[in-house]
Amino acid sequence: MASDSKDAEEIETYNYTEAEFIPHVTPWEEDGSKSEVSKFDKAIFERWDCAMANGVFRYNIDHIITRIIPGSKQYVAQLNTLRATERRKPQVITSVYQPFNPKSFNFTWVKSKEVIFNIRKVHSPPANNVCNGDAVIETSINGTSSQEKEEVRHCLVVNVSPMEYGHCLLLPEIDMMRPQVLTQKALEVAIETMLLSKHRGFRLGFNSLCAFASVNHLHFHAYYLDYELIVDHCPVEHLGGKYFEFTALPCPGFALQLHGSTVKQLAREAFKLSSYFHKADIAHNVYINRGLVFGEKRGSGLTTVRLFIWPRKKYIGTKSSDEFNVACIELGGHLPIKEEEGYYKFTEEDVDAIVDAANLRREEYERIKREVIRMGLESATHDDDDDGDTRHS
Repeated sequence: MASDSKDAEEIETYNYTEAEFIPHVTPWEEDGSKSEVSKFDKAIFERWDCAMANGVFRYNIDHIITRIIPGSKQYVAQLNTLRATERRKPQVITSVYQPFNPKSFNFTWVKSKEVIFNIRKVHSPPANNVCNGDAVIETSINGTSSQEKEEVRHCLVVNVSPMEYGHCLLLPEIDMMRPQVLTQKALEVAIETMLLSKHRGFRLGFNSLCAFASVNHLHFHAYYLDYELIVDHCPVEHLGGKYFEFTALPCPGFALQLHGSTVKQLAREAFKLSSYFHKADIAHNVYINRGLVFGEKRGSGLTTVRLFIWPRKKYIGTKSSDEFNVACIELGGHLPIKEEEGYYKFTEEDVDAIVDAANLRREEYERIKREVIRMGLESATHDDDDDGDTRHS
């Protein structure tokens, strides 16, 4: 994190325990009831609003408008022309294996005023903390608390070119300067971050290199969307073990859930998939959201954390689409659109055609699917819970 005298401000740490995890949220209702929020959500909102008031962002979000595209998929389209024109120019990505480059922009360059807080899992509240609202907050200087000096730091910063309200970047193990390649620890941090929120529209997304990642430094997008998406309720087909297939959108992929599992198990299985994709030079996108337990019907109150991962066609270079880029958010059914014409004229068929362009060749996808089935069945025969985590059901 930038540490010159101008930015040497106090950075807070949000300390949490497993007791704060929220395994179920209020399902989406037709009566328009508002999403509930947790103390974690309130802590983010307070600091995000403060950053907006202090001019940290490149633009405000008052101009964003939303349209539900008619059709069975109910794509949520949002017109955000300023994100297309004002955001930092994406890095040129040429390989899934592209190494981290400390001379290119990375998130250790982020200014202190852009930091929401560090997040840290503790087994009991630290002795020297202050109560800020409902959140247990510990103050530190330049991002390192006295109790955290020997620990790896996970950080939440605002996205200065926001896509929606609360748009942040979750940066697991930020100081280790990892390239944009998932680790099991990063997935654990992401899932636990999801569990700290009570908002049913809180969402996390990851784009691998060559799958529209903009910065080659390990990060997830995190944001709030007050609209239901198809990934929140879509049916899936069981493949084997804990692996399922998602075919509700033109670009098929794979799905996992927290229900009946633990955070470590879910992270481990998701990491197996992402690691397989990375080693096989396959670009991929990940989306984590709240939704129905697999197999439950619309209207059911049984919710869980869903995790989707899509192998997809590689994209080489920088972002250039005139409409929208097919990345993790778009594969979830949320479409940040760059220009007015497309926003107003898009039909479901138009969107389907753009999403379909991310598809691998059918024979390649089927080959990957066979390997995923094998991995799932193999995992099922060695499924032992030696993690000591609480199983979520």
